[in-house]
Amino acid sequence: MNAPTKLVEVLPQTVEFKLDGRAIHAFEGETILKAAKRHGVDIPHLCYKDGYRADGNCRVCVVEVKGERTLAPSCCRSATAGMDVQANSERAVKSQKMVLEMLLSDMPDKGYKFNDAGLDSPHADVG
Repeated sequence: MNAPTKLVEVLPQTVEFKLDGRAIHAFEGETILKAAKRHGVDIPHLCYKDGYRADGNCRVCVVEVKGERTLAPSCCRSATAGMDVQANSERAVKSQKMVLEMLLSDMPDKGYKFNDAGLDSPHADVG
């Protein structure tokens, strides 16, 4: 005989942290970049793409984490409970702009198309 089965929905664990002064929730192990995106906060990025391993190579997505000396790449940094993150701080935005400027200075003037390479445009909204 078959006994009736009751399905139970299992919800992922979440952590609460601050992003630009606003309390938001991230799934356990979720990156700052993904959590920000889900909550409508745009953090510029180039090398991160869904389905690829996040390495933080381009450094365009850096954010300031309270209590830490260095800026952190949001594409490969997991959100933790109580973390205080500033994506739009003066320091983070200056770094984002500087990285974009350096990357663009090394680009050919003609013939290169970002969409053909599967990358987002470096002319993202920064600051």
